[in-house]
Amino acid sequence: MDEFEDKIAARTSGDVDRIKQAIADDFDEELEMQMEDDRLDELVAEGMSGPAEETLDRKIYFRELFQLQHELVKLQDWVQYKQLKMLVIFEGRDSAGKGGAIKRVTQRLNPRTCR
Repeated sequence: MDEFEDKIAARTSGDVDRIKQAIADDFDEELEMQMEDDRLDELVAEGMSGPAEETLDRKIYFRELFQLQHELVKLQDWVQYKQLKMLVIFEGRDSAGKGGAIKRVTQRLNPRTCR
């Protein structure tokens, strides 16, 4: 009986460690995203160096990006709630910027439900 209890205790300890690590990872990701948001706010507030047209375009870009990310998170929540599946396809030639676009669009999604 002691051997069984030792195995259960070791397994439980491993589960607790894994949960603690997952919580720490989530916290780190949230902190990193918050820091990115704060830095972007600073850049937009400073007016960013460069021509006025470029600065305005960049402000519009980030505003639209955040709105679209918000909509995608709402869509992800709905898909998960309805227990559906969804496939998003990015099409383009090599070196067309698909990787960067995917990274920017999906950075706010829950990685546990998004592959």
